[in-house]
Amino acid sequence: MKNKLLAFLFLICFCLPCFCQQTVDDAFLTSLTTKYAGMPSELIYLQTSKGIYETGEDLWFKAYQLNAQSLGLSDQSKTLYLQMVSSKDSVVWQEKYPVENGIASGHVYIDEKLSEGNYYLEAYSRHSFYNDTTGILSSRKVKVVKNIAHDNQQSDSVKEGRLRFDVFPEGGNLVSGLPSRVVFKAINGKGYPVEIKGVLYQGDISVTRFESSHDGMGVFFFTPGSGGKYRIELDNGDSYSLPEIYPQGMTFGLSRQSEKYLEFFISQTESLPDQEVYLLGQIRGMICCVAKGRLKDRLKIKMPLSEFPYQGIAEFTLFNGNMQPVAERLVYVNPEKKLHIKIEPNKKTYAIREKATLKIKVTDENGTPLKTNLDISVFDKAYNNPADPVNILSHCYLSSQIRGKIHNPAYYFDEENKDRLQSLDLLLLTQGWRRYIWNIADTGSNGDMFLPDEIVGIQSIGSKKKEKESKGTEQLIQVSGAEGNSMFVWTDSTGHFTIGTDRMKELRGGYVYLKPMLSKEFKSDLVVTDYFLVIDSLRKSRPSCYPIMDLSQTTKEQVLDMPVVSNDSTILLDEVVVTRKARKSFRDKFMGRLDSLAQMDLNTVWVCGTCGLLLNYKQGYNGHHEVNTCPAKSMTRPIDGHTYRIAKYEHFASNGNGTPFRVIDVQDVVYHAPQFSEEELLQMNNLWRTKGYYAAREFYQPDEIDRQLSTPDARNTLLWAPSVVTDE
Repeated sequence: MKNKLLAFLFLICFCLPCFCQQTVDDAFLTSLTTKYAGMPSELIYLQTSKGIYETGEDLWFKAYQLNAQSLGLSDQSKTLYLQMVSSKDSVVWQEKYPVENGIASGHVYIDEKLSEGNYYLEAYSRHSFYNDTTGILSSRKVKVVKNIAHDNQQSDSVKEGRLRFDVFPEGGNLVSGLPSRVVFKAINGKGYPVEIKGVLYQGDISVTRFESSHDGMGVFFFTPGSGGKYRIELDNGDSYSLPEIYPQGMTFGLSRQSEKYLEFFISQTESLPDQEVYLLGQIRGMICCVAKGRLKDRLKIKMPLSEFPYQGIAEFTLFNGNMQPVAERLVYVNPEKKLHIKIEPNKKTYAIREKATLKIKVTDENGTPLKTNLDISVFDKAYNNPADPVNILSHCYLSSQIRGKIHNPAYYFDEENKDRLQSLDLLLLTQGWRRYIWNIADTGSNGDMFLPDEIVGIQSIGSKKKEKESKGTEQLIQVSGAEGNSMFVWTDSTGHFTIGTDRMKELRGGYVYLKPMLSKEFKSDLVVTDYFLVIDSLRKSRPSCYPIMDLSQTTKEQVLDMPVVSNDSTILLDEVVVTRKARKSFRDKFMGRLDSLAQMDLNTVWVCGTCGLLLNYKQGYNGHHEVNTCPAKSMTRPIDGHTYRIAKYEHFASNGNGTPFRVIDVQDVVYHAPQFSEEELLQMNNLWRTKGYYAAREFYQPDEIDRQLSTPDARNTLLWAPSVVTDE
């Protein structure tokens, strides 16, 4: 009788140098290093103060910038690029924020003119967003409504579209004569799961009956034979063929998972010669362990979970003796390695406007207290968005690790769901399924970094008279912030300059303005790249993989039968239409000052301090030469929006007894100052501008006096604390 099982294999950790020399050549190691070096080294998770916002509110957010491997806070990147994008892919907000010790926080203004619907906050940093088209975006969905009382939480119908049914053999392929586990998944045209039942037939013979167990996914076992065609018939009448069944080959699967180890089972066709195989285990690009053994017909390999330092999706790849990948399996490991957060209020009930105190404690899986950076939000439950199933666990451990839309990823991290780990394994065997085609010799970089933390630019100078003098010399540039504060930077001999993140923090407030400090005979030109344009060009070429949630059976329409109160504690009516003249667009202090200076320098309109006439405002109404014996001893600048009198005069032949002027028309006019566009103001002052760090603001907290007021408390968010740090 043939020996079907070899002894359990020895395990060699990747860190031992003897392993590298004896079992894996340098080319293999180099290829793996190159493969993962080209991947982003940071992952960003966005947390917002709530899920639904009304127009005119501030959206408060916190960005966790995490190491892509350990998922600990990372301080590699210093600048966060943030965009808010509508469901129609139009950008409605884009600003930059400073990152401090892996944390960025701030606010986004939800403009009153925004249409209702879903919007996506998308975050990018130097080490998280590369110039390829395959990466997964770090995004967060928020819902915008005009009035929360009129919001309908019901989702659209999810029964539309043709059924899509796919089968996924564990490890990659079906091989004749070798037992196989086959996982299946059924979704509709919108990507929502569909529960199904069906039968596997070989010819006209029923082999096994199956049905889905979670979100349209399920599993069945069978041993494919060499004769007869296999097909699947669902109870709805649809029929599908199985993937190709190979006459000989190798299968690879997980046979057992315990708290201490994973046991894999490898089989190959009996006619194949014995061969050495290697099983490599890694998690998020970190190679944790490799096992080596000789495969005859059947082989078991145990991989200790102690070699995997973190929770998450582990990738196990089977290589043949030539170090060619032949099969792969994703397994979720160490789900118990997580934080436990306990929040205790000092009372169970509170009176209106009474101050509440919360006690927060964070421990690891062993009950050891940990120093942790948390954000805490307390808001009205009506502003929770059940259509957004994302949390920090599902995003970091799942959604950012596998491609495609995941239905309700939070389900797999809720311990109340007893089947969550079995269901998660089905997800990894379907959505994380791979038939391995990676070529070791071709593992180039996925992309390159292109986002700078700093503001970088180049200045070119031209001069007809002193062209030679302007080349190869350092030049001074004045850098001003939105508040008018300024500093200076030098270009190098080639005209390149950099405004570092420390200086950007000092100038924080929105735009940064640049002015070359050159004499008039020099003509300068500054080029500062708008990297948001580059981000948009790459973002639009990437598929959207944001998780989805079916609310049709989980929520009911919520009716808020209560008055709606505004931020100033007044009760709002259902709808009020107000028409008015358009306001002048908001300008920061620096641009507003330039506007005032331009009006003073270029505006010749003035008001006579003696007779009060407005002069030089309308053509033909400019005369003021001793009319009516007015001495015109003083003049002042007119005030925008005020009403003034203008007069038109006519010259006539005087008989020597009076002035040669007479009034022929008098009018009252409303004075409007000349309007300059921001582009005109910049050009007039030889200025350039670019995005700096967006202005910081504190979340409002009522003081003792506010808490004693009798007016209603209109806040729907009582607390937003983006940085709560527990002690040791």
